Amino acid sequence: MNVALMGSVSSSWHALDALIRGGVELTCVLGVDESQAERISDYRSLRQLAQDAAIPFVAFRKVSEPQVERALRENPPDLLWVIGLSQLVPRPLIELARHGGVGFHPTLLPEGRGRAPVAWTILKGARAAANLFFLTDEPDAGDIITQREVPVLPDDYSADLIARTNLALAEAILELAPAIRSGRLPRTPQDHSRATYYPKRTPADGLIDWSQSAADVYRLIRAAGRPYPGAFTFLEGRKLTIWRAQPAPALARPASAAAKPARTAAQSAQTGARFAPTPGQSALGRVQDIDGAGRPLVGAADGALRLTEVSFEDGGEASVKLGARLGAQ
Repeated sequence: MNVALMGSVSSSWHALDALIRGGVELTCVLGVDESQAERISDYRSLRQLAQDAAIPFVAFRKVSEPQVERALRENPPDLLWVIGLSQLVPRPLIELARHGGVGFHPTLLPEGRGRAPVAWTILKGARAAANLFFLTDEPDAGDIITQREVPVLPDDYSADLIARTNLALAEAILELAPAIRSGRLPRTPQDHSRATYYPKRTPADGLIDWSQSAADVYRLIRAAGRPYPGAFTFLEGRKLTIWRAQPAPALARPASAAAKPARTAAQSAQTGARFAPTPGQSALGRVQDIDGAGRPLVGAADGALRLTEVSFEDGGEASVKLGARLGAQ
């Protein structure tokens, strides 16, 4: 049995690499064009890998473009693998493959069908898995070919979980390679009564609410981080993206204290100064301390976070003053 593969992200690349290494015949590879890289989180070109293996490669922006159908008609596969593509592939295209299509999803199906599965897995503390399944009209609902659970660690960022899931996907494909070549793939129906669904996420969902617990803010930072647009807040009207952080206890509020004047990170690092809010001042989103590396400690509902990697959207210096308040615009 031979395969055509269509995709656009790192899981697509790892699947293609494993199919090649597993000796599976590929009729063609269809990849989203490099011009779309800035618009696709976790984008990875398939062009070079396909060309190095002497597999016909066709680039596209939308699956509705004529070269996609033409490639599948000229290089008809037994199975069309759609791995890591955010566009829905029309049924007529899937039917160009003699035995239909195969998809990939990184949750423990039937739980977690739908959109933004990696981010939702971290946000909800859910379980992850590398699944291959037969495509049906309902997304992520087809019979499962293989399901390999992937551990989710307490401090995982999205990039960590993606990398670990990609390795599990590649291992599963290599193990399945003889069955793919022979056309004897296993299939296990999903228990649809157990299905749960994740909704779409947008960059705006990365806005931090400092009135939430430190654990919840930390989960958002990890879920929204690279390769996604990032969790963010605002400082004096400037958008500040927080890429990495570490949970930390909040500084105790003295019984009576006067607010200290604002200091830059450099000044605070030199003096070891800390900000003590007055009884009427909120500690939420407040920069309470700046360590010797210039990393601010910001208060949340029940603790604080040490911000270890940040950047301003305008590209300016990522300097945060002691006592500054982060929050919504």
